[in-house]
Amino acid sequence: MLVTILILTAILIIGFCIGLTTKQKKRRIIVGISLTLISIISYPVLVPILGEWKALEGVASLMVFNFILLLGGIITLIAGFFTKSFANQSKNI
Repeated sequence: MLVTILILTAILIIGFCIGLTTKQKKRRIIVGISLTLISIISYPVLVPILGEWKALEGVASLMVFNFILLLGGIITLIAGFFTKSFANQSKNI
């Protein structure tokens, strides 16, 4: 049950990050880097909490959650490199 909740949470985080940064190249690159760093840094911080609470199941679920966040961060970073910057429409008025 825990792994399902964490997978859905990771997918929602990645979806919001990609959806809210449409046509914003710099922000998408920053979000991709930050998702990657958060997935790397949060694992050693959260292992004692979930390891004590749910033992091996909690640690394995956390590994899956952080791996999905890492993949999402890398995908968002790659998508940021191929995103065209949106021209500001207020300059044309």
